[in-house]
Amino acid sequence: MLRSAVRVLCVCLFASAPFCIAQKCSSELSANVSLCSVEVKARNGDADAQYRLGLAYDRGLGVERSCQSAARWYTQAANRAHPAAQNNLGALYALGCGVQQSDSDSVKWYMRSASGGFATAQNNLGYAYEIGRGVKQSDEEAVHWYREAAEQKFGPALANLAAHYMSGRGVEKNEVEVVRLEQLAADLHFAASEAAVGEMYLTGWHVEKNPEMAARWFRRAAEDGNIAAQNALGELHEKGIGVPQDRGEAERWYKRAADAGLIAAQQNLSRLRESFASTGR
Repeated sequence: MLRSAVRVLCVCLFASAPFCIAQKCSSELSANVSLCSVEVKARNGDADAQYRLGLAYDRGLGVERSCQSAARWYTQAANRAHPAAQNNLGALYALGCGVQQSDSDSVKWYMRSASGGFATAQNNLGYAYEIGRGVKQSDEEAVHWYREAAEQKFGPALANLAAHYMSGRGVEKNEVEVVRLEQLAADLHFAASEAAVGEMYLTGWHVEKNPEMAARWFRRAAEDGNIAAQNALGELHEKGIGVPQDRGEAERWYKRAADAGLIAAQQNLSRLRESFASTGR
């Protein structure tokens, strides 16, 4: 059940604007009406616009991706205490994308964002403490920050906190709490936890064994993109556990996970096809 923290960048939707008023935007954005409007606001000191423009460059949304431009606009928004910009700037420092790589600067910006209550940064800060990156390693501090984010119903943090309750690192080991936290994260469609809950029902770990319920959770996780769950769902369909036996469905889910690079799924897919070629079943 041990999980790695997941960095999540908060994506904003850009509101369309009919035209750019009062000022001209840069030549590279002049053809994009929406981003042109955002840039004008960003130049006038609007922190949210600066963040959205940074995100556009960071993710290549409507403009060619540029870490340098992303870092520049995130920095301006971060200096105006925009929590999502502070978090994303921390991520750029961690990666060395558009700025010189610096774990200490990464943690500095995560800390500012996390102290302002931004759940993603709290989770990232927890992970920094967990692995000792940019700060002195501390399971207790990791648990503290994961809990702060978990209290805001942030799925990755719920799962990371569950991992600490499972291992007993930084907190007293408590498997019942693991189940509760994983279920909360699964209810929020955090795919890794959906898969974990599926495994609980499949094996009867602290819940009543229920193959049908296991299949239901594996399917949710698989549809949410968890490749281990896609492989597990393939196995359930191949063997007829919790779902009708269906070679076609087994192959379909094995292939999705195999195409994503999961070696176990590639092996299962190869075995299934070889079996069909030799026996017709």
